[in-house]
Amino acid sequence: MALLRTVLIFVIVVILLHLGISYLNVDPNQNGLTSGVVGLAQLLEIPAQALLQALPLSPEQRGNVDTGGLYFVGFAAIGFYFILFLLLGVGRR
Repeated sequence: MALLRTVLIFVIVVILLHLGISYLNVDPNQNGLTSGVVGLAQLLEIPAQALLQALPLSPEQRGNVDTGGLYFVGFAAIGFYFILFLLLGVGRR
């Protein structure tokens, strides 16, 4: 259980690094580290993108999601993985 929680923290850190790289306008292909972080984060954000597309949102809400783009999906993915992290800790003594 502890290993899975550690992996979830690693996933959250990778997504935060991806958002930081995007916010600072760093070229994703600058070196192997940045391209690896961006590529891995894009794969990890796919469940959040699918969940956001499946939600019945009003046109105004859909516009906000589309305007936020990368940051909205990134923070939604972080929230999703953080909830999983918390659920894995429920019931521990």
